[in-house]
Amino acid sequence: MAPKNSLFSTTYNFPDVGNILFRRNLRAKRLTITIRPKTGVRVTIPGLLPFKTAKNFVEDKKDWINDKLKELSTKVEKQIIIKYRTKNHELILTPVSVDKIKIILQNGLIEVQYPNTKEISDVSVQEAAKKAIEMAFRKEALEILPARVNELADKYGFNYNDLRIKKISSRWGSCSANDNINLSIYLMKLPDDLIDYIIIHELTHTIHKNHGPKFWSHLNKLTGDAKGLSARVKKYRTGI
Repeated sequence: MAPKNSLFSTTYNFPDVGNILFRRNLRAKRLTITIRPKTGVRVTIPGLLPFKTAKNFVEDKKDWINDKLKELSTKVEKQIIIKYRTKNHELILTPVSVDKIKIILQNGLIEVQYPNTKEISDVSVQEAAKKAIEMAFRKEALEILPARVNELADKYGFNYNDLRIKKISSRWGSCSANDNINLSIYLMKLPDDLIDYIIIHELTHTIHKNHGPKFWSHLNKLTGDAKGLSARVKKYRTGI
């Protein structure tokens, strides 16, 4: 195995599985394996648990990992985007007499015009559809989130440094040590009350930099049911 090292992450190649990213998270409570279409296999190492223990854990789980990778591959192959709705836009895939794919985002529509010589399942058409949906998410996020962050910050007396809206797939949002808040464009997939919960969650991190009891107590006072809202968020996933 050839490791590629950094302070908190290491990539190892397992001959029977492939590259696996190991990431140390001082906040994590247990050793976990996650498998996603875009990020592949990732192992979260809690606290100061040795990398060797994590690698042995993966060795024991290789058959399970390969089974999950096969299931994921099958699901991805079957996922053909034909219809899709965001908060304010509807996707339309239109075969026309053109040579190149064109994306038009206006008047509440996400139109993808593609050559009528291609099938709707063609990789290039599907990639264009995903790109178009992401464009709609970004547009909506930029229109909605900055004002809402300001409203909630003013309402609850928070101060933050900067707000950045990005295509983040690994999480819904984050708050840096310098009180810079990052929010994912995929927040637009959530109901409005959960969007507010994520925003308040990150604003609370401007005061409490970890997920300790004081953080949850403060967040619960503001939201009324922090743990319940957190559980609801976990039912959703970023991405398309």
